[in-house]
Amino acid sequence: MKLKQLKVRPKKILEASPCIVEMGALFECWATAGVDDKRCTAIASALTNCMTKPVSKAKHSNTINYHLARLSRQL
Repeated sequence: MKLKQLKVRPKKILEASPCIVEMGALFECWATAGVDDKRCTAIASALTNCMTKPVSKAKHSNTINYHLARLSRQL
């Protein structure tokens, strides 16, 4: 049995947002005090600071395609 090309697509992993805590705190403040309340400005600025930070994503190497390519020579 010969296979010309065999590849597996990597699974899409859902990652949590790094600013989810600040966003939850802002929504909670809005729910209790109202959207235009002055008490929520500090929480909103903390969320803004968190969102402006660059997010570094580490690329995970997928080794299954390497092994499939290596084993396809033996098939």
